[in-house]
Amino acid sequence: MAEAQRIKANGIEFRVLIEGPEGAPWITFLHSLATNLSLWDEQAAAFRDRFRILRYDARGHGQTQVPTGPYTMDDFVADAVALWDALGIQRSHVVGLSMGGMTGFGLALTHRDRVDSLVAADCRSDAPEFFQRMWDERERLVAQGGLPAIEDMTLKTWFTETTRSRRPELVERVRRMIATTPLEGYRGTAAALRGLSYKSRLSEIAVPALLIVGAHDGPHPAEMRAMAGLIRGAGFIEVPDAAHLSNIEQPELFNSAVTAFLAKLGRGGNASEQRSSK
Repeated sequence: MAEAQRIKANGIEFRVLIEGPEGAPWITFLHSLATNLSLWDEQAAAFRDRFRILRYDARGHGQTQVPTGPYTMDDFVADAVALWDALGIQRSHVVGLSMGGMTGFGLALTHRDRVDSLVAADCRSDAPEFFQRMWDERERLVAQGGLPAIEDMTLKTWFTETTRSRRPELVERVRRMIATTPLEGYRGTAAALRGLSYKSRLSEIAVPALLIVGAHDGPHPAEMRAMAGLIRGAGFIEVPDAAHLSNIEQPELFNSAVTAFLAKLGRGGNASEQRSSK
């Protein structure tokens, strides 16, 4: 695997990992809150023979710089574009989960000329009252006890009961990601999620899109099916036996879904190519 680099973009120093053959189409993988670029290890292994892969720790996460919060979703979108500019990436497929999927919506809406396609997994696109209350409670808990105070409740929603009981090594891998997330980064990002407001604009997304969700990911299957209905031509796939981190709980099914989606788009996979092929 390639060695991580330090790249400054949008005023922040990021930990960045690039893999795959030069000249191949780019895929940018965007991780969730309280994880890091290693969330996508299984996907990088599956796609790096055919694609040029960009992964990075988001602001306030992993080994990337932790700017003072609060953050906004616009910050996360601007970070991705600034990294593309720094690396000379003109266009990229985007695959994001949870916070990463939300960032993907922002990229598809505001930088559609840079996005070849979007895979958004296990995410939502707005911040209704129950969602706001959840983050208020998380803020109260981490203010009192730091990230250890929310580890167990987070893991219960991120993995199915079967995985938690039978695959302790996978659960521990993710627990370590949560534990090593800087507290200021977590709180700054939570503020950004409270301001999530893309849902009313989903119909404007004009790039090929696929929405993927774990079948046991709380309210997300119904919400993501509804969101797929708002995006013209979007696909929707529900992954069985998976909760919030569908990409690592069922990596083969997740990878197969993304592979089939990208195969339909051809090498470049941009919206104009897809429309011209119909």
